[in-house]
Amino acid sequence: MIRNLFFFLSCTVILGACSISEKPEDKDKPLSNEVKTGNQICINHSYLILDSTTYYAAVNSEFIKQFAFSQERQLNGYKGFYLYGKTNYLELFHPKSFDGYEEEEGGAWICLASLKPNYINNLNKKKLDCVEYKSDEHYHDLSLIVDDSVELITTWEMTKKHYESWTKKEYHDSMAFLPVDYNSPQDSDSSSNYIFSDLNGIGLSLKPEDSLALISYLTVVGFDVVSELNGHTRLSNNGQFIELLVSKEMKAPTINRLYIKLNQPVERSTEVIGNSRIEFDGKSAVWIFE
Repeated sequence: MIRNLFFFLSCTVILGACSISEKPEDKDKPLSNEVKTGNQICINHSYLILDSTTYYAAVNSEFIKQFAFSQERQLNGYKGFYLYGKTNYLELFHPKSFDGYEEEEGGAWICLASLKPNYINNLNKKKLDCVEYKSDEHYHDLSLIVDDSVELITTWEMTKKHYESWTKKEYHDSMAFLPVDYNSPQDSDSSSNYIFSDLNGIGLSLKPEDSLALISYLTVVGFDVVSELNGHTRLSNNGQFIELLVSKEMKAPTINRLYIKLNQPVERSTEVIGNSRIEFDGKSAVWIFE
């Protein structure tokens, strides 16, 4: 799967399997932001595999070019379209973005970042099922593996060696990482000139047997404020959230919407991007994927 393109890690521990009751279907209503807790974990980036029509509509959209600091980039083994915020970013792909093979539409992955050294190692992993722990010279990496061996979400933490090499700052156990420490300073600086500020929340559609594992995982790593809104389960931390829509009809987890914080207010409006749409209202926006 795509996750393997980004990291080649070792020292693996894998545990168990999971389930949860079904939630009502999505009513397609934007939800208000709520709660702010802690500062030990944050959204770093996420990817979504779009249908080709929506991908090329986004890449060629004059609106997107004005909306966000964005670039289509050719990297080692794949090409993607990137939208950058101040502290996190979004990767968009189409099924044939990857050299030598084709991915299914809807494939998704979320990466959280630890803001505290030794945070991942000190988590109570015994509370978690379906977990894979890896570590190399760059990152400690705690991933949730759901049905069909899909790596849905990862929390990573920089090692001392990588932190000092990447940020040119001194590492010590009592320090705090900054969200921007994980990203390119140039990309983060460039984003301040656009309306798009940051990803504030991510909406996921997934089947019942995957959702209990994800709720357990998010609660342990720090997204530990749980609320129910319009048939969605929302887990929040540090002013950000992951939102779950549970349905027996789902075959594999996918992102159904992205909640976006804006740098400046925008009048209520809707922009269609291929088979998706972005709904604006004040200083927030919701990018909805059908």
